[in-house]
Amino acid sequence: MQAIKKVGLFYSVKLLSFFLGLYGCFVLHQLLEVPIVVSAASIGLMGSILPTTTQFQHHPQAAMYAGAFAGMCSSDVISSPYELVVISLIGAAIYTSLKNHFIGVGGKLGAIAFVSVASVVLCTMVIGKWVSG
Repeated sequence: MQAIKKVGLFYSVKLLSFFLGLYGCFVLHQLLEVPIVVSAASIGLMGSILPTTTQFQHHPQAAMYAGAFAGMCSSDVISSPYELVVISLIGAAIYTSLKNHFIGVGGKLGAIAFVSVASVVLCTMVIGKWVSG
């Protein structure tokens, strides 16, 4: 039971961090018209100065940066706030499940962001085709 609580807390922190990175980068670029690379770098910089604990180590900062990668997509891809939430849920779940895998392997955060956004886009397309007949 203790392990489930620990994983649940870890996931919750990752979900919040991923969502803040995703939403922050998306808003900076789409609403404030900050260049996309500057938006992601700004979110990454803000995430790097977050206080951390020994329990979570560097994971909240990394999840925020992965969220910033996901937030770099166009408003043509993300069309509703609900999609931001679903992308965050998927991204945090993938991050949590891969926590102890691919350590030291480059591209992990970008891959998590890509799979999160791509899965939401794919599901949206499939549901759209299914509903329209």
